[in-house]
Amino acid sequence: MVDDSVVPRAAARAMLNSTTELRLVGEAVSGAEALKSIDALKPDLVLMDVHMPDMDGPSTTRALIARHPETKVIAWTVSESSNDLLRMMQAGCIGYVLKDAGPTELRRALLAALRSENPLPRKMLPDVLRRVAESTPLSTGTHVILTSREMQVLQAVAKGHTTKRMAKDLLLAAPSSETHLHNIFKKLNVSNRGEAVSTALKLGLITLADL
Repeated sequence: MVDDSVVPRAAARAMLNSTTELRLVGEAVSGAEALKSIDALKPDLVLMDVHMPDMDGPSTTRALIARHPETKVIAWTVSESSNDLLRMMQAGCIGYVLKDAGPTELRRALLAALRSENPLPRKMLPDVLRRVAESTPLSTGTHVILTSREMQVLQAVAKGHTTKRMAKDLLLAAPSSETHLHNIFKKLNVSNRGEAVSTALKLGLITLADL
């Protein structure tokens, strides 16, 4: 956990100490301290504050992932700025959690990230994805064909559904959902759910009404 503020760290520590599914292995109050600790501890997941003095969240995340590409990072902040979310995701974060979300939501986001899902605040998605779609337009003529089942899976991803929820709603086995998701990633030339949704928006495969 990386945060220069005492109160948020105490709140997250209390949540982590109350569950057997997650274990807090270290804390840091700055980006530089975080990198040293992560080199030694090699955690599976890092909860990263966005705004810190000297070395901020995006800078720390980029340096961390360059050294430990297998480590997942979740941004953790009070900021509802789509610019902050984009900066953190572009740096390599797998998800973004608001500090006012509460312990249950924080726990859910951490577990989702460990499953390689992309937890993001639903209320921030439309603005963020719109900005991504507008800022990086694809060349005209780009054409991707998805099967009807892949379109259903893509729309479920756009709504932020987990693999378990997706499988239940679409009457699929979980491995089948993962296979369809992998095929979508391959066709769209992306590596995660957030990129899949933003690329699908740019291609016109889905609209903001699907979010």
